[in-house]
Amino acid sequence: MAPRSSLAPYQRNSGGGDNTRNAEVADLLEKLSLLSEAGGEDRFKVIAYRRASTSVRNLGEAIEEVWKRGDLEKIQFIGGGIAKKIDEYLRTGKLEFLEKLQRNVPEGAVELMGVSGIGPRTAYKLAKDNGIKSVAQLKEALVSGRLADVLGAVNSKRILEAVNEAKPAKRRMLLVEANELSKDIVAYFRQEDVIVESAGSLRRGKETVGDLDILSVDAKAAKVLVGYPGVDRVIESGPTRTSVFMKNGVQVDIRVVKKTQYGAAMIYFTGSKDHNIALRNIAISKGWTLNEYGLDDLNTEKTIAGETERQVYKKLGLEYIQPELREARGEIDAAREGKLPDLVEVGDLRGDLQMHSTWSDGSDELETMARAAKERGYEYVAFTDHSVSIGVANGLSEERFRKQWKVIDELNDELKPFRILKSVEAEVRSDGSLDYDATFFENFDIVGASIHQSFRQSPEKLTGRAIRALNNPAVNILFHPTNRMIGQREGNPIDLPKVIKTAKDLGKMLEIDGSPNRLDLDDVWARRAMEEGVILSIDSDAHGTGELENVDYGVTVARRAWLEKKDVLNTLSLKSLLKKLH
Repeated sequence: MAPRSSLAPYQRNSGGGDNTRNAEVADLLEKLSLLSEAGGEDRFKVIAYRRASTSVRNLGEAIEEVWKRGDLEKIQFIGGGIAKKIDEYLRTGKLEFLEKLQRNVPEGAVELMGVSGIGPRTAYKLAKDNGIKSVAQLKEALVSGRLADVLGAVNSKRILEAVNEAKPAKRRMLLVEANELSKDIVAYFRQEDVIVESAGSLRRGKETVGDLDILSVDAKAAKVLVGYPGVDRVIESGPTRTSVFMKNGVQVDIRVVKKTQYGAAMIYFTGSKDHNIALRNIAISKGWTLNEYGLDDLNTEKTIAGETERQVYKKLGLEYIQPELREARGEIDAAREGKLPDLVEVGDLRGDLQMHSTWSDGSDELETMARAAKERGYEYVAFTDHSVSIGVANGLSEERFRKQWKVIDELNDELKPFRILKSVEAEVRSDGSLDYDATFFENFDIVGASIHQSFRQSPEKLTGRAIRALNNPAVNILFHPTNRMIGQREGNPIDLPKVIKTAKDLGKMLEIDGSPNRLDLDDVWARRAMEEGVILSIDSDAHGTGELENVDYGVTVARRAWLEKKDVLNTLSLKSLLKKLH
């Protein structure tokens, strides 16, 4: 099989890149999908816009360059109709079809769809027939009780709870967003012959990041930051510290220190507050003082250590503590006793056990995804396209899965010893059952189960669904167990200790989903699962080749969770993996 001729998805490199227009067009297409959904358009149109949006967002070059060459239709999932819309937008700066949709879809419908429990039809009805134009107006109407006849008493209560849970928060970036901004800034500094390194919560790998902290020993660094194109305004500027606000609302601080102070400063600006306090207390107990300038002897006032982090930790009687562990969660005692974990690394992964293709809701064909995974050095991948009850994700019927398996068999012959595993992301229905019967499930190499629907059930029912899924003999892994979306939706209120115990008792696996807006399980619960003896998988949940690198963020979560190679399912060889699963 020859790979389909299409423009390659964007693979980020250390230099980052300016994809502003790509993001702009991708957002436009995403808006079209939302408005089409709110307006009751055919679901396949909605899916088409979403797929096109993902393709543009993952594109390997500027969309304007592709447009100028007349190659828009060579982009995966950009057909003639969507290409014309992109052309119009890039030529004129507006899109008549979008304006028409906006006129036809009542004001506020799209915003209302962002509330858990409100689908497109309900949002349309609330906006058009009841004059609800915003979430604030929705809350007021729910509190007053005037929507009880429209939504029903029980549903009104649940939606009000969802509105109340969506509290405004300070602007924080997803880890991936912070990482890409940091890469772009570091690349800019490199062009100016200045070396800088990121510190702060980004270096610790926290799932969201507020401000960016950057360190350098180069006196020119402060002036260079002021000249960065993304800067909106300068808060303060000086020889050792400069702070700016970026155009995206994020604050970036750069600290310039002496070379002899760099290690101490990096520890100070990387560790959590509690981690740093613990280190300072150790220093005090020895008659020393520790701050961002170094580890000093209080009696002689001489610097004992400070140039490197390892030097400082060693002087304090500690093993070097990896940045991801610096949260005051037992790492100090472990470092003192020589019991720090040998943390899992991206290079330890032998495969990826959750990804999607165009057979369901992915933006790249199965072959394209498989070849890209093979190029990453994997031995195997599992295509977990959705089961049939997830209509909005183009879930597969049994007949379509059988057709997919024939394609997989052909590819496996061509790509061997690389192996594509026949897999499924099986939907856990509202009663805990799955889409297919036991006989059909026997055809899969791996079965992952997920809860994507009926979120508003009670915690007991949601937990029961997860437990029943794990008890299904066909299921190997519970994917993204809480189904959270960081900053958008709280995780399902399932009884995680009970789910973890069930997985342990049954020898089932739980997942760390590396999709940056999921990272589910999170580091706290992943560590709890590991300590209970549950094996975890770290997967990309990629819907295009540009998202295969999501596993990097999953590995970051795993490292924060103290996971070692032995704790991760897909660090196994193919032979050992299949033996473990069956």
